[in-house]
Amino acid sequence: MTSAPSPQPALARLAELRAGQVCRLPATDACAEAWHQWSQPEIDALRLAYAAGRPLLVQGEPGTGKTQLARAAAEWLGWRLHAETIHPRFEPHELRYRFDAVRRLADAQAGAKRLDRHRYWRPGVLWRAFGWESAQPFMPVAERGRKPAGHVVLIDEIDKADSDLPNSLLDVLAQRSFQVEPVTEPIGGPAVRAPLIIITTNEERDLPAAFRRRCIVLSLAAGDDYAAWLVERGQAHFGRQLHEAGRELALIDETILRAAADQLVTDRRAVESLNRPKPGLAEYLDLLYALEALFEHETDAAVRTAQQKAWLTRLSAYGYLKHQVSDTTSPAHQPSQARQRMGATDAPLVG
Repeated sequence: MTSAPSPQPALARLAELRAGQVCRLPATDACAEAWHQWSQPEIDALRLAYAAGRPLLVQGEPGTGKTQLARAAAEWLGWRLHAETIHPRFEPHELRYRFDAVRRLADAQAGAKRLDRHRYWRPGVLWRAFGWESAQPFMPVAERGRKPAGHVVLIDEIDKADSDLPNSLLDVLAQRSFQVEPVTEPIGGPAVRAPLIIITTNEERDLPAAFRRRCIVLSLAAGDDYAAWLVERGQAHFGRQLHEAGRELALIDETILRAAADQLVTDRRAVESLNRPKPGLAEYLDLLYALEALFEHETDAAVRTAQQKAWLTRLSAYGYLKHQVSDTTSPAHQPSQARQRMGATDAPLVG
C-alpha cells in the first residue's frame, strides 16, 4: 500500500516563521506587489491545519488580511496558489471542474467530426491541487507547467454561497479524493500529498456545523489597540527603506502612518454608531498607497511628509467613509467640510 508523502518538509518550513516577520509578495497577473506581516496565531493555525490534514477556516471582518494569508503561505512554502472567489451563483462542482456545454453544443451543431473533450472541460482549483498531472491536458497551455512542490488552495468568501457549497466539500475533505468524468482514475488519494486548503469567511452567513467541525478555525482580529495594529501593518508595507543621497528613508514617515490610523479609528466609531459598514485595514492601506503615489516625485523627505500630512485628513473622507450619513449631528456627516476645518489645506495636490 502506498503511503502519503510526509508533511514534515512543509511543517519544518512553517516552523521557521517568526511573529512580526515581514515577507514580500511579488506581483502576479492577478495581484499587485504586497507585504505580509506574520502573526503568531497565523503561524500556529497554519501549522496545526497542515499537520492535522484539515482546511484552515479564516474568519473576520473584511480587510483584515484573510485572503492575503493564503498568498503569503504559498510564497513562504514555495508552492503554487490556486484561488477561487465564491459568488452567490457559484455551483459546488466548480471547485472540481467546469464543463462548457454551450461550446460543445456549438461544435456539434457546426458538424465537427470529432468532439475533443479537452476543449470543454476545465479543472477547478481542487482538481489542480489534488491531481496536477491529470489536469494538465485540460488546462490552457499558458497555465501548464512542471509539477509544483506543493499546492495551496484558497476558497475565498465561502459565506457568499448557500449551504450546498460547504456541504459538498465534506466528502472531499474526508476522502481527499474525488472523481471527474473526463478521467478514469480518481483524483487525489492516499499517495497524493494533500494541499494546504485555506477558506475565508466574512461571517455574513452561518456555515454548517458539520463543515465547521472539520476545519481548523482562525479568527483574525486587531485586538484592543486598533490604531497600533494598523500602524504595524502600515510599517510592513511602507516602512521599507529607500536610499536617497546616502540616507535611508522610509517610504512613508511613521507620523503619517499614525495620523491615518487615528483618523480611521475616529471614522469607525462614527459609522459604527449609525450601524454602517466600518472601514478597516484595506481602506487604511488604500489611503497610504495613494499618499505615496501622489507625492512620490517630491525628493525632499521633509516636504513630502508635510504635503502628505496636509492632505491626509481631506482625502481620508473619501477613502474611509463610503456611505452617506443622513444624521447631520454625526461627525461622519459632510466629512470633507469638517475635515478642512481640521487642518487640510488648499496646497497643490502634487509635489
